[in-house]
Amino acid sequence: MKLRYSRRALSQLASVYEYLHERSPSAADNVRASIRSTIARLKSMPGLGKLTDEPGVHVIIEPGYRYRVFYMVRDGGLYVIRILHGRQERDR
Repeated sequence: MKLRYSRRALSQLASVYEYLHERSPSAADNVRASIRSTIARLKSMPGLGKLTDEPGVHVIIEPGYRYRVFYMVRDGGLYVIRILHGRQERDR
């Protein structure tokens, strides 16, 4: 299954990393690896997430740090739309 990221998701992932890296480089690496691991699991099992109120959009919660990964399955691929921490407001 092909994996693609929206510009927003890539920007959000980069922001998470940069914010944490200033405080603890190892923590930033761990969080990024955990988010990527969650997304990698989705590639083989896209049905792991729950449907949201938005048509076709699923969400899965990354277990270690509580980041929410919003994604769609379309055209035979996995499309990551946005990545937010559980404490952040969900932007539409």
